[in-house]
Amino acid sequence: MTGEVCGWQVTATQATVHYDNGTTARNMVVARKTSGSCTVKGDSGGSVYTVDGSGPAYAKGILSGGGGGNDNSGGFFDPCELIFTDIGLANRAFPGTVAWY
Repeated sequence: MTGEVCGWQVTATQATVHYDNGTTARNMVVARKTSGSCTVKGDSGGSVYTVDGSGPAYAKGILSGGGGGNDNSGGFFDPCELIFTDIGLANRAFPGTVAWY
């Protein structure tokens, strides 16, 4: 839904997250940023990755939740938040493997 969004900084690993619907998720990664677009409903299941200076992309995880910013735009007092499952945990939990090239 949102498309590619850059500038996230990991603020917690192995976090326990309590979603609005009453679901609890453990061992999640939380990232925040204070400018630019936030994630929106419909982004869940999307890829989280980094791109190094020479071009290759590296899988980091699977987006689970987030949001923030009253106007869907981060700010110092109202940051965007990104919650995702680490790719290593996802690789062990789901059938198949992450391809390494």
